[in-house]
Amino acid sequence: MKKRDIISSLFWMAMGLGVCYGGYDLGLGTFHDPGSGFMFFGVGIILIGLSLIILIRAIKERPAIGELKVLWTGIRWKQVITILLALLLYAYLFVPLGFILSTVLLLIFLFKAVEPQRWRWAILGAIISTFAAYGVFHVWLKSPLPKGFLGIG
Repeated sequence: MKKRDIISSLFWMAMGLGVCYGGYDLGLGTFHDPGSGFMFFGVGIILIGLSLIILIRAIKERPAIGELKVLWTGIRWKQVITILLALLLYAYLFVPLGFILSTVLLLIFLFKAVEPQRWRWAILGAIISTFAAYGVFHVWLKSPLPKGFLGIG
């Protein structure tokens, strides 16, 4: 696992450098008047820092004798593919159905498909989560969200 951690941390460090470069290219601005690349640059720095932590831990780690770690064991591939298809369908229906309806339907599906919940909790959790996200993004941050064909949202 040590070799994989080193390789993946170097990969993500390179990605962080790319994000920093892109942010710098967009313009950083100042701390009190940030430019359009300020956030990207900050995210790139965080990505580089986290990658550096993983790299240092991987270099210091001593492999246990006889220990075999298999990366892909225990993955429920059917669920992974089902969730990916659900997310693709969500992205496709996001504008036609609108934020609220499409998000409630996606969350109900995820609450039932990933770790099956009772219908009452799946529906309640989906509604509460959707309206919390709606409150953050639409009400507080003033982000425009699609209303869909019902005009809700």
